[in-house]
Amino acid sequence: MVRVRCLCVGLLLGLWMAGCARFPPTSDQAGVRRLVIEMQVAGRIRPEYTYFVLFNLSNDPTGQQGPVPVVRPPWGNGFAAGAFTHFMRYDATLPQGGYGLYRVEPNTNLTGFTYIGAPRLTEPPVGANSNRLRFEIDLTQLIPDPDEARAMVYVQVNFLATDRIPVDPNDPTPKVWDALGDSRVEINRYLNIRIDQNRILRNAENGIEVGGDVADADLDIVDWRIEVRTL
Repeated sequence: MVRVRCLCVGLLLGLWMAGCARFPPTSDQAGVRRLVIEMQVAGRIRPEYTYFVLFNLSNDPTGQQGPVPVVRPPWGNGFAAGAFTHFMRYDATLPQGGYGLYRVEPNTNLTGFTYIGAPRLTEPPVGANSNRLRFEIDLTQLIPDPDEARAMVYVQVNFLATDRIPVDPNDPTPKVWDALGDSRVEINRYLNIRIDQNRILRNAENGIEVGGDVADADLDIVDWRIEVRTL
């Protein structure tokens, strides 16, 4: 009788464990890694301006190509050139609190984009004088296959703020903009970061972005922060 009872308990335990194994992984596990990103301007976040964080998911350890701002005609897509595969765009016309994630479609010369959703978490500017944007994305929002996302190690990143996005190649009107680096003398600065380990990167550590390089304080990027978390 004791042996039969033990056998029954063992069978029930085995069935319970097998049933648990059929549950899919949680969304956090599927996310692989999370990027927590902040950008701060000297003035305030203005709803009529547009702010970007651009990503080039290249897996290139040298970071030879990355996203840079478009600053003169011909304007192309009106905001960025170089190399980038995805971006976060913030402006007041977008749903989900103004934050949107986009994928660059191949073979479109950086002019074809697909909206892929909102970040996992967002922090809308609080009050009329708020000067910070903050959002969190899972890597699988950009690379849906978890194995491919897990294999991504090197990403190039740039921050961009602009007063307008001209697309007419003959538009002669200058635009006001800021991106990483000293925008008075250069446009080809961006970050090349490793995302295969938990870490926090701050502008204070390398000083790549300087304040006062654009006259409009609401476009003058003065600080940024990127945190990488393993899920």
